[in-house]
Amino acid sequence: MSELIHRALIVPAAFQTLAQGLCEAMAEGDAGKGVFTTGLSPNGEAPATHYISSGGIAPEFADILPLTTVTPSTEIGEPDVITTQPGNVSAVEAMAAQAGITLPAGTIAALFSAIDVSDQEPFVAMARVGVQIVREAL
Repeated sequence: MSELIHRALIVPAAFQTLAQGLCEAMAEGDAGKGVFTTGLSPNGEAPATHYISSGGIAPEFADILPLTTVTPSTEIGEPDVITTQPGNVSAVEAMAAQAGITLPAGTIAALFSAIDVSDQEPFVAMARVGVQIVREAL
């Protein structure tokens, strides 16, 4: 087995179920289960507007997802450089079809345009996106 690659994936709530289903269907064994269960929102209050999953993923999945990379500025007062590499929509569509998932045309492209995938630590990615963990009432 190859070494896992860290990714923080943040999906809008509207795509939570789709993202969970794709992960469960395409990952080996139980690796894709129990993802995107941590709710996020701009103010940390319910309802969740986004969900996060963070950790190691197989290189073959990391390679086909979009990826936002943040390069810290080397100049004081200058903003960080943020670049986004597009994901491979057709590869994910093919993998979904192979897993028996039928999706309307454009679904993966819409998902990819809405999600944030980075190699940042989860709380750094959440701060960049402007969300925090939804606090549960005690």
